[in-house]
Amino acid sequence: MTVGLLGGSFDPPHSGHVHISRDALNRLRRNAIWWLGTPGKPLKRDAPADLQRRMAAARGLVQHPRIHVSDLEARLGLTYTAETIDALRRHYPDVHFVWLMGADNLAQFHRWQNWRAIMETVPVAVMARPGERISARTSTAAQCYSFAKLPAAAAPVLARRAAPSWCFLNVPMRDISSSEIRRSGAWRA
Repeated sequence: MTVGLLGGSFDPPHSGHVHISRDALNRLRRNAIWWLGTPGKPLKRDAPADLQRRMAAARGLVQHPRIHVSDLEARLGLTYTAETIDALRRHYPDVHFVWLMGADNLAQFHRWQNWRAIMETVPVAVMARPGERISARTSTAAQCYSFAKLPAAAAPVLARRAAPSWCFLNVPMRDISSSEIRRSGAWRA
């Protein structure tokens, strides 16, 4: 079984999350995508909205049988992605995981706790984001792991590749973000 992991605060979840999840199911040939709602935002000043509210909104948005919404990090008392990936690999030793992230996250990935451990533990698929292609491709993480970058055509076999392995996928983009939704006042904490 192969599973794409899309972590984030989902504060709020939106159609862009669904869009990249559906694209990842097809292009990466995943059996499932798991949305992992984080209880906090370690790199951001403001606390997210209540986790239960965010997870309920995500579950209401997802209308796909192979996209699953989970608050696993909160239930296991985890905060950081590297810890979550380690826990998932212990609990599901026969599952091949791929970490999914937007290009905006790759641009600042070197600020994540144990980011190198993430790159060296699971393959990573980076999904294009409006305005973030260049900053992602020239990021610290992209430069450090340039030797492990695969062409987009290798995406279907990414889950079976040994880490470090990553690819950049130019997906049809949607110009929507949780930050913009919060700024517009359409989602209040």
